[in-house]
Amino acid sequence: MSSTTAAPALLSSRPDPVVLVVGSPYGIDDWLGGPAGCYDFVFVNNEGAGAEVYLEDPATERIYLEVEHFGRGVSRTVTASVPPGTYRWVCITDYTIKYSRPVVVTGDPLPYDVHGIVPVTGLDLRIPINSYVGWITEHLPRLIDEVRQLRSALRAGDAVAARRDWLTAHLTYETLGGAYRAYDETGDDINADPPRGLRPDRLADAEFAGFRKIEAMLWHDRPPATIVPYVDALLEAIGQLTDELALPNAITPIDLGRRAHEILEDALQWDLNGIGDAGSRTELATVDANITGVWQALDPLRPILRRQNPYLRETDEQLRRTQQLIRSHHHDDGWVALAALSVRKRAAVNAAVQHSVELLSHAAAIVDPRNATSDRGPITHD
Repeated sequence: MSSTTAAPALLSSRPDPVVLVVGSPYGIDDWLGGPAGCYDFVFVNNEGAGAEVYLEDPATERIYLEVEHFGRGVSRTVTASVPPGTYRWVCITDYTIKYSRPVVVTGDPLPYDVHGIVPVTGLDLRIPINSYVGWITEHLPRLIDEVRQLRSALRAGDAVAARRDWLTAHLTYETLGGAYRAYDETGDDINADPPRGLRPDRLADAEFAGFRKIEAMLWHDRPPATIVPYVDALLEAIGQLTDELALPNAITPIDLGRRAHEILEDALQWDLNGIGDAGSRTELATVDANITGVWQALDPLRPILRRQNPYLRETDEQLRRTQQLIRSHHHDDGWVALAALSVRKRAAVNAAVQHSVELLSHAAAIVDPRNATSDRGPITHD
């Protein structure tokens, strides 16, 4: 589907921009089509309410262009590749939905793929949200037990066991979508990033909380007894997360649509840049756990994605290859530190994760909640 990013041009010069007034009873009908290709559309809203505009194939309900949430007096310019077909403009405001006359686009198929999307609504995502929240909730008792085991090791003064138990518990958390920082203040209490700009030996005394604070203290040889209060605070924060997930709309439709993509995007930005590490050198272990978290975030969305995402099989295969590559750096004596990878191996990891992120962006675009353009019922789930 086309967006505000530029699409490849078929001709040496495009037609002049097409100006459409979306609030006017007739202005949306000012363009009735033309040859297939790349167009620049300028949408002007002369109504008071926020507007959304779709170019829709009414036979399939797929949209090939969208511009969302712009208010009175605002204009938006969108570049779109439009394949041959018969379409209509759909203009939605808070209180109206209007359709244009038929828009006919003629000519040969485009030399590149343009995939329309059937709008997915918040109602369509309710069952996937419930499934995903249920999966996280089922795994929180395990996380709590692992953090308690960490506390027991610290109380016994066993720093070696505590480091092992810290990694076990931290990786469990990272599979739960924690890398997306999805839980606002509670997420910071559980897994705040280390303050940037500090020398590694100063992190243990810095003001932050959660797994990373405990990591900094463990790997910088702070007395085990001084770490216990931070583990107690971590357990309290995990309990708070459990309470928050029990509330309605704990994860919103827009959160779920972006979760799988942003989990790995964050891993690329933070962990593979070495920013998230606080001393354990287990960046690759974290990325491996994040990929497991991506699988879990994708699973409840598969009924939708199977119908709409032509890249789903490629995405799955790329995720498998990426996780296999990451795990090739795990040996009997533990995980290879990111800094210990050769330039070639580190580039290969970055490239694999980046490709995965790019493919996951298709899923994020498809399940981004939109207003329905008709009175169709919600999508059923297999």
